[in-house]
Amino acid sequence: MIDATTAASLTDEWKGKDNTLAEFIAVLFKDKFIEIYVGDAYEDVKYEQTSQPYPAVFCGKVISAYKECLVLQAIYVSKEKHVKLGSLMFLNERAVRCICEISGEFSIQDMMLRSNEAPAIYNAYKNNLSIKTKK
Repeated sequence: MIDATTAASLTDEWKGKDNTLAEFIAVLFKDKFIEIYVGDAYEDVKYEQTSQPYPAVFCGKVISAYKECLVLQAIYVSKEKHVKLGSLMFLNERAVRCICEISGEFSIQDMMLRSNEAPAIYNAYKNNLSIKTKK
């Protein structure tokens, strides 16, 4: 996992340079697997009075970048239900809303909260407590 010190160090090193976000991501996450949220939902589950959107993400291994274009080797699920590396994916950095390294511990969806949950999350973290959320 990329840590805050590594990200801050690269940010400091690149201050004043003309590098793009895609180039920053390519260096920081080189050969790592990431998920990228572009703002779409792949499914919207409707309940009686509410609905729950599930964020659509692209997943892949970071290969490189050229200017504003991030190059990933895409991950997909085959017809046989096996996870495989597929074609190269070229993503414009302007489409990116959020990036997270795939760790197996959490996903972008786990980090998306309702605004009214923020104080409880912060207090639980500050006091090293577990939290209960309404689902």
